[in-house]
Amino acid sequence: MPNTNNSEQNMQETEEQAAFPAAVQPVIIHWPHDIEVQLFSTENNDMQETRHSTAEQIVNSAQSLTFHFDLTESRDVVLNLTAVSDSHWQRENRESTALRIYVNGEYNQDLILFYGDRAFMYQRLLGQLEAGTYEVTLHYALELSRPLAGDITIQHIAIGGVDPRMPVYRYTPVVYGRQLQHPYESTFTDTPLVLMYWMKEEADRTIIEYHMVFSHEDEGTPSGLLMSKWGRTTDIEWMYRVELDPEGNLLRHSYQGPHHIETEFKGEYGCGGHPVLQAATANGNFTDTPVSDYCYMLPPLYRWDPESEPREQVMLVYPFTHQVSNWEMNRQYTLEQPARTDSWQLADQRGYLFISSTKYAVEHSTNAEPNQLDERVHRSSMEKSMQLQQTCIDYQVRLHGEEEWLSSSYGDMRIGDFRAAYQGPYHQFSTTIKLGEQVQLEHIAAIRAVLLPGGLDRIVVEGVYAYMLNDQYLPQEGIRSTARIELSTNSPSGLLWTCAENELHQPSPRDIAQQGDVPGGSKENIHL
Repeated sequence: MPNTNNSEQNMQETEEQAAFPAAVQPVIIHWPHDIEVQLFSTENNDMQETRHSTAEQIVNSAQSLTFHFDLTESRDVVLNLTAVSDSHWQRENRESTALRIYVNGEYNQDLILFYGDRAFMYQRLLGQLEAGTYEVTLHYALELSRPLAGDITIQHIAIGGVDPRMPVYRYTPVVYGRQLQHPYESTFTDTPLVLMYWMKEEADRTIIEYHMVFSHEDEGTPSGLLMSKWGRTTDIEWMYRVELDPEGNLLRHSYQGPHHIETEFKGEYGCGGHPVLQAATANGNFTDTPVSDYCYMLPPLYRWDPESEPREQVMLVYPFTHQVSNWEMNRQYTLEQPARTDSWQLADQRGYLFISSTKYAVEHSTNAEPNQLDERVHRSSMEKSMQLQQTCIDYQVRLHGEEEWLSSSYGDMRIGDFRAAYQGPYHQFSTTIKLGEQVQLEHIAAIRAVLLPGGLDRIVVEGVYAYMLNDQYLPQEGIRSTARIELSTNSPSGLLWTCAENELHQPSPRDIAQQGDVPGGSKENIHL
């Protein structure tokens, strides 16, 4: 289950901290401008901070920003840039601004500032650079910036050199932005937010797979059903996979092509040897032939462990992803209002319960060998894996004072070829339950899981983590249970969590409505 810390604290740290991961060594920056700068000593990998004046630097169509740094050896270089932008992702035609980055006078990439007028640290990988002195210029990209957006205020910049022994940086893809209906679509829809990866080290090879978190997907699963099937309206897509021998030599590499087909990579390389991809479809698939004229390269910030957490864990570690996706939903969709708990149509996500859980296939053996378990997880069997993928679980919630169970799948609803339940390849996964307006976490009395028809006839569901979003669309501390239950066609339902008898809970909104919500109302009318 996800190891969740306080999300608002994570958000603050994500925005304010300028430290690099352990694999990234800070580099000294030389500044001609009076701006807040961090200078780092690279001796013994210690970060020793020196602060200059806190004056901010404005970048707009009439004013750029240039700085220099030195590299003593060839390395991939990471840029951390803290800025605010006269823009807002929820406002049409004012969604973002963009910086065009030049290194020694050559185009490197574009940085889309999607977080608006709140300070945010944007992180980008500049690519593999040889030893030497470098000049970086940040231009206001007028053609990419949205028509009603304004200036960019840069507050802080840091440069770091990556440990060359870290292959996860070395093979990070350059991605050219989407241009299906507009030359710069990524500046206002389905924008890249975070790059995550998983890495598996075997005796004869190391496998690295990169996954991009986009703010949404314009095509594919309908947005309301995304909440049931994936537990989010972001789009998390694997994009590039590389296999290396023990010496680090390339064995094979591939990417997720259109129609989700794994395709051998035969494309070009850029930014010092990084594979180049093109964001090519409205549902987050790629080609290896660039056609647009703007690109980006996000550093691999989060190592995902598929065995212990769902992909959506990255949204708890980087909770701004919830915010940006919600701003996009608010701008692009007419949300259902008032929210109906029996309707799959998308409503305000602050009225949903976000759930992460686990499902396993089990097999009972009456003649088990001494070195076998009667119940064992089937993770390698292709046949069992496919059956597990088609085995759907409905998560249900009962509120205090209510008999009805609210359903994550809306009673196993089908819309055309789409089923309102998770059918993905991972046993760690996420979903949501629409609770309606004014419902809070303390109104929940119980959470249960129900095995739906189809797939395996026996399954184990283990653990649940459930949370809601606050007024700012940030995750709040949630409910956690480590319960392990077995479901079968004969016994399809089991409790995962119930409210402790002695806990004080708020009445549900329906109870308040029945009571009249007046001072001095009779406590006997409130169902606890």
